[in-house]
Amino acid sequence: MRGYRGIKRFRGDCPLRIWLSRIVVRVAINHHKSLSRRLKRWMFFGDLEKVHDDGSVQEFEPPDESGLFDREALMDIRKHVGRLPDEFRMPLVMLAVEGLTIPEIARILEIPEGTVKSRIFYARKRLKDALQGKKRNK
Repeated sequence: MRGYRGIKRFRGDCPLRIWLSRIVVRVAINHHKSLSRRLKRWMFFGDLEKVHDDGSVQEFEPPDESGLFDREALMDIRKHVGRLPDEFRMPLVMLAVEGLTIPEIARILEIPEGTVKSRIFYARKRLKDALQGKKRNK
């Protein structure tokens, strides 16, 4: 909707896809900031019950140990990624999750490619340090 409403302000100095991506990133950052404040007060217990194909509900099923990934480790990673400052988290997520290239990220965030590379490097370093610190404390 914001892209549609703001199309008159589109200058044409970049591809329409990049311009729309900038809008999406800015809206996502603002949404994340407001949502994260509200969600800190809530816990989700969606995994505590399982609905079977026949419609019956089982109240709690322990996690499947045969999974490919350690669920607790994935939750730790997600938690630590969420704690990264926006300037580091956004380029990292855009690269690792969204699959964007360094030049695309640079255009969307309106920063030089070298800055994108640097922020991704430091985001990974902070993430690694945080996860290794947790292992040492155990």
